[in-house]
Amino acid sequence: MTRTSIDWQDDLIAAVASLTEKGPARLLKWVNVDREDGHEIKPDDLVGFLNEDNQQSSTALLRLSLALSDWDFASEPEWDSACGTPTEPRTRERRQRVYELLDIPRAAKDRLDEIAPVATMRTAVISLRWKPWYTKERQIASALYWPNYRDHLLKQPGWSGESVAALDNATNEVVQRLSDPSSDDSYQSKGLVVGYVQSGKTANFAGVIAKAIDAGYRLVIVMTGTIELLRSQTQRRLDRELVGRENLTRGLADPESAEEFDYADDPDWQARRFISHGDTFHQQGYPAIERLTFLNDDYQRLKQGLTRMNFPLVNRSKRFYEPENLMSADARLAIVKKNKSVLEKLAKDLKPLREKLADIPTLIIDDESDLASVNTRNPAKTTERTAINKAICQLLNQLPRSQLVMYTATPFANFFVDPDDPDDVFPKNFIISLDKPRNYMGVADFHDIDWNTEDPKDDPATSNERAYVRKVGPPPDFTDAEGLGRRKDEMREALDSFVLSGALKLYRVNADDIKARHHTMLVHESTNTADQKKQAQLIREVWTEAAYHTPQTLARLRKLWEIDYEPVCRTRAGKYSVPASFNELKGAIGEAARRINEVGDPVLIVNSDADVQKNQQALDFDRNEVWRILVGGAKLSRGFTVEGLTISFYTRKALQADTLMQAGRWFGYRDGYRDLVRLFIRRDPDGAPQRIDLYEAFEGLMRDEMALRQSLEEYEGFNEDGTPILEPWQVPPIVSQHLPYLRPSARNKMFNAEVHTMGDAGRLKDYYGIPPRSSGDEKQANFELLAPVLASAVDEQIFLSSRRKPEEAPKAFTAKVGTITANDFLTMLDQLKWNDQFRKVIDPTRRFYHNLAERDGLTDLVVVWPQLANSSQLFELPNVGPGQVVTRQRRDAPRIGFVGSDAKHRDALERIAGASKASRDPVAEAWQDPARRRGSMLVYVAADPSHKGDAKATVDDLDASPGGRDLAVLISLVAPMAATPHGKSVIEWTVKRRSQWGTAAVSLSQSGKSGD
Repeated sequence: MTRTSIDWQDDLIAAVASLTEKGPARLLKWVNVDREDGHEIKPDDLVGFLNEDNQQSSTALLRLSLALSDWDFASEPEWDSACGTPTEPRTRERRQRVYELLDIPRAAKDRLDEIAPVATMRTAVISLRWKPWYTKERQIASALYWPNYRDHLLKQPGWSGESVAALDNATNEVVQRLSDPSSDDSYQSKGLVVGYVQSGKTANFAGVIAKAIDAGYRLVIVMTGTIELLRSQTQRRLDRELVGRENLTRGLADPESAEEFDYADDPDWQARRFISHGDTFHQQGYPAIERLTFLNDDYQRLKQGLTRMNFPLVNRSKRFYEPENLMSADARLAIVKKNKSVLEKLAKDLKPLREKLADIPTLIIDDESDLASVNTRNPAKTTERTAINKAICQLLNQLPRSQLVMYTATPFANFFVDPDDPDDVFPKNFIISLDKPRNYMGVADFHDIDWNTEDPKDDPATSNERAYVRKVGPPPDFTDAEGLGRRKDEMREALDSFVLSGALKLYRVNADDIKARHHTMLVHESTNTADQKKQAQLIREVWTEAAYHTPQTLARLRKLWEIDYEPVCRTRAGKYSVPASFNELKGAIGEAARRINEVGDPVLIVNSDADVQKNQQALDFDRNEVWRILVGGAKLSRGFTVEGLTISFYTRKALQADTLMQAGRWFGYRDGYRDLVRLFIRRDPDGAPQRIDLYEAFEGLMRDEMALRQSLEEYEGFNEDGTPILEPWQVPPIVSQHLPYLRPSARNKMFNAEVHTMGDAGRLKDYYGIPPRSSGDEKQANFELLAPVLASAVDEQIFLSSRRKPEEAPKAFTAKVGTITANDFLTMLDQLKWNDQFRKVIDPTRRFYHNLAERDGLTDLVVVWPQLANSSQLFELPNVGPGQVVTRQRRDAPRIGFVGSDAKHRDALERIAGASKASRDPVAEAWQDPARRRGSMLVYVAADPSHKGDAKATVDDLDASPGGRDLAVLISLVAPMAATPHGKSVIEWTVKRRSQWGTAAVSLSQSGKSGD
């Protein structure tokens, strides 16, 4: 007889707990150990349990999913190596090894693959060596806050076993690099954690805080952004998920009194959704957490500062940081804004403790660490720091045992802090790059990465742009009637999308039981409060004119459903329901419109204007259901999470990369309504004066961010002698190569380092930073240099294209192929003309290839010139003959050059250079050099006539005999796989280290360099 799971879930939980410590072993054997009813649980019982409808909320299944992910992530576990050839973490092979050890039936394996897919998230770490102290035994001893926080997350929507296990791994990477809080030789560690915009950085530092308190840190200071809205949101998050009910009510005579307790009227508090540590946790010897700040109160001077900040000694003959005193002491928690007066108040309350401060293990978390924390004054001109930077540095000096962990999604400013200033906030000890969570919707999900430019973007199943992105014009001039009319039409479409997507959410509330407590639309066009008032009024006018309860409006929404939402939902809804017809949405549309306009005003302005401050209680996502249209600027573009955000209307131009990326509030978790999200973004037409295309700008930032993260992954780890492959102070040159658009103030912080040599093995890189379109003489010189290369490509071949998805069958593309010797290639590379801003990229690349040839590591390169199917692209090229001319978009200043190469050509070029690929390409492999000294070069000829300005150019825009002046030859290079040891990237610098070398330039080289 098959046993119901309720009879044996506790046994399964106990079995998983035992195996978590031991490693995977026969699961049912452990389940059946000491079963009191004497009935044996069999394989069919396990399969039946996994197939139950309510299994997603099962504690036993959550524990099993977490254990599977932990085993997926495990690095060189003994149980794996004991079974033969070790398997790599985060692979299908590792998971199969786990299943074999668990000895479970095939049906159970298949079901677990659906419920808990192989965990693939990884954390990249650039780090100095550190003294190991955070051992497994240390992690288990006195553990309260982390295991409770972990278990709390497992019960929250959107948190899978993989995401919790990944958080466990990532927070371990942080905590183990902090100083041992109970050690005599404590040091001050400074590190940076790089996440994604709205991707869960708060969860990471909450986990770090939990583990740090368990390990002995007794003062925790969390610095949020510069606005109270974010500080309050962070305070509530940590109070609810970490501090817990018992700590929040300690010492209160009446916890339910609103006058005495800040959460008395909070719905989550009343529903007992705040975490609980048990009534007796303090009596059991675990530390309590005492709050120094509250939900609506930033840090205030303590009336009894010495009492509140005092850390009593159990044994007065020993220092406070020694375990006997430390582990019995309670922790203090302050969540503060990055505000000069607030930080000074905190410093003044610490000052009376004097020499005791040297004994207090302190953890300082700096959220949004690239905002306000960085000293923006040029150290070459003044020794004075900016106010917030000075306050943070003084706090670090005041607390010698303090550890600084910084968090941001846009780390560029942090990288350019002077690493030789010991008092500043450069992350000298470690830089950790978090992986993108599986269910996160980020910038890459709104763009078509590696899109084949010949393919049409009319299918929402394959094109993210077609599915999610809608084009609008620049912000209106409110004195221009025609411009206002255009904006009203665009805003009406956005409001229609807001109402229709709200109706679809309500439909899924009934059909799929999704949560739809919040439904928001964001309008971000200006940071000027007067402009925001005008925009809000325009939206109100459009809302009134839209008349969402009339038959005419229903006809308009029906059309929007048929041409937009239905095609996207049919292909992108995944497991969520889609109405069979528009008629099923009519009732929900009325309810959605009613909710949005429930308070009589669908619009909520969110800025610092005193007139609207009193209305911002309506933006409390914790206490209220928010169905509103939010109009704002800075307050909504840095750190603050807009819950339920579904429609974004963004047109604001930003001058800095981090400002632009942080404005992407449409990034985040969209469980249950991912297919309903729409981004209305400014895309000026070709030829427009001072043309701005924010969608293309975000795509450029995305590619630079991806390159940076990939570089951090490539350089992480240690050499055989134990030295780091890359130290944190060596990271800035990686950024400088890929982010030439940063404002001069950020680039000025790079006075201490510049790239000397950089190259990759077996990976295609585009080198498109050619002279401006107007530089006809330089472009002609380039064409004359490359014409022999093009003319040598006479052998026509058919290669297999790259695949966008592993399950897709590769297509084919035709190309002309030839070869060029290493000497001829280097001569050409040295003589080519480039945009001056591109020198920081191409000069290190030239040095890399020269070094490679001198070591006899490069004999020749295979030239691949793809030929498109469209014969109308043929043009009579000087000294070449009829040749293919492609259309490519030039990137405007401050970015330079053209957009990237076609992704479908990448695999063949990399395979020629010796890289291994999942699928075979016999043609590309035939061009490989067995000695692995052959590279490859991808070439295109692009139309680039000066008279087109910033607009795209085609072959039809070319003069009858341009002589190369109106042509741009674009090259991409792949160095041989043997160019660097183990096929890794290589980097060399010329670095000015003030602390070691004064003003002398010293050439430092990375382990694994190509060498001279």
